[in-house]
Amino acid sequence: MSKKRSVSPSLDIVYDLEYGVWKATALHAALELGVFTVIANGNRSRGAIAAEARCDERGMRILLDALCSLKLLRKRKGDYFLTPVSDVFLVRNKPTYYGEWCLRTQLAFDIRSRVADGIRTGRVVGIDASQSGSGSLWRSDISRALYTWPLEAKQARQMWRTLGVTRRDKPSLRVLDIACGSGVNSFVLAQADPGARVTAFDLTDVLEVTRQVAEAMGVAKQVEFQSGDVLTSDFGTDCFDVALLGKILYYFDADRALDILYRIHSALKRDGLIVISTYIGDNRSCRSQKALLAALQLFIFAPQSHVYTFSEYRDLLRRAGFSGVSRHSETLITGTK
Repeated sequence: MSKKRSVSPSLDIVYDLEYGVWKATALHAALELGVFTVIANGNRSRGAIAAEARCDERGMRILLDALCSLKLLRKRKGDYFLTPVSDVFLVRNKPTYYGEWCLRTQLAFDIRSRVADGIRTGRVVGIDASQSGSGSLWRSDISRALYTWPLEAKQARQMWRTLGVTRRDKPSLRVLDIACGSGVNSFVLAQADPGARVTAFDLTDVLEVTRQVAEAMGVAKQVEFQSGDVLTSDFGTDCFDVALLGKILYYFDADRALDILYRIHSALKRDGLIVISTYIGDNRSCRSQKALLAALQLFIFAPQSHVYTFSEYRDLLRRAGFSGVSRHSETLITGTK
């Protein structure tokens, strides 16, 4: 009887991660040097781009060609041009510029290089993104919605259909959208029903973008914009039919998250619905890649963060007074008052 041959381990996973880092490195360098902005200003040849960015021409050529391979630039007869993605999201001073968010968080290599130090000490090594003073940072994150809201709206409508929240089933809703960001997820309800009203709650800087998105979606007259700190603000009593929470609770420990949920419970009318749309960890904490990598990122940027499992969300919601807690997908949980 022949023995099974053992399969030799491969380094492919490691290689993929290594090359992924170099993709991010190319984007980081391009944003730091303002390459996309330089090209948007009319510079096309590698010499002109290098001169405007005050860079070595050979180094710039290598970077530009790498960006072409990543589909962030296109090359024609030796000249370089923006792609639709880089033109909309990576040119400085455009309202949809996403580069600030990348450089300060996702591509903040100076911070990410200190992750091991943070793990050794248990201390945050980056900016504290959970603080109310981080509004300008979050504004740079959601500014892309000025362009992407139609696609986001399509996804949001599907979410509400999944939950059975439609104009036919629940007309003239009063909706509280906490840490609303762009507001698209709740604004689609206002689009579908002229009788619906939305209270969009977030930081002042963020709401500047939220207002523009509401105007673009044609629902600004149905929206009340309320600025404040989610940790301290009073959301009212018996005011709302639906409360929507996006990716916010995982910035806080269980005590703070529970306090937020208590105030939401008070703000909802009888039989009101709470909707949590966020990353949810698996109970064994070993399979949900997006949730577990989010936990690592949050560890760097939020001192009290915790990516909760469904069981943990269910416990928090029940302790806050909610019943009928259900999980509808990998990212969607509801409960009723």
